[in-house]
Formats: sequence, structure tokens, C-alpha cells
Amino acid sequence: MQALTVLVVDDDDLSQSVLEGVLRNIGCKTILLADDANTALHLAKTHQPDFVTLDIYMPDVDGWALLKQLRQASPKTRIIMVTGSNLPIDFEKSMDARADGYCIKPVLPDLMKKAMRNALSRQK
Repeated sequence: MQALTVLVVDDDDLSQSVLEGVLRNIGCKTILLADDANTALHLAKTHQPDFVTLDIYMPDVDGWALLKQLRQASPKTRIIMVTGSNLPIDFEKSMDARADGYCIKPVLPDLMKKAMRNALSRQK
């Protein structure tokens, strides 16, 4: 996980901080932070991260719409949806949008690591 670049997209500072801690805990060294869609797209285009952790419910653009934009900006990036919602419809909508993984907040390090490994094991 050390060689991976991860972009954390979440409008909530606390959630962003917690997720950054989880990623550091599993060994990620390069972590970029964005709290809105414009910043996320800019960072994705500039850095071409290996992963994006993407909050679903944000004020300017929801995670599903941003997922589509991120796919265009950084086609090889794997995207894991991260949300406080445990509604089955949110999971289904994320899978229909072709997310590479899904985690419910608060995300535990082992679950994030598993989601990332599963995403890496699938061909892009």
C-alpha cells in the first residue's frame, strides 16, 4: 500500500481526517485531500491517483455524479465509495455506477485494506 497515491474526497473535515488516519494506518504514504468536486477533479487530473475514496453525499455534487467525472479525468483510478449511509439502495446505485468498492463510515483499517486489495485484484 505504500506506493499508492490516494485521493480522499469528503466535505466533512472530521471524516476526511479519520479516513486519512485509516489510510496511514494501512501504510499509504501519499494522501491527497479534497472537500469539493472542483478540487477533487483538479487533483485527479494532476496526480492520477491509484485510488479515490469518495463520499456519496456532498453539497455541490453527489458522489455518483463525481464518480463519472473522475472516470473521465483519471480513467485508471480505482474508486471506493465511502458513506455513512447503510441503505441498500446506495450500495446498489454505487455498484451500478461501476464503483470499485464500497465502505460504510466509520471505516475500519482492515475493511479499507480489503476493499483496496479487492479492487487491485480486478482487471481495469
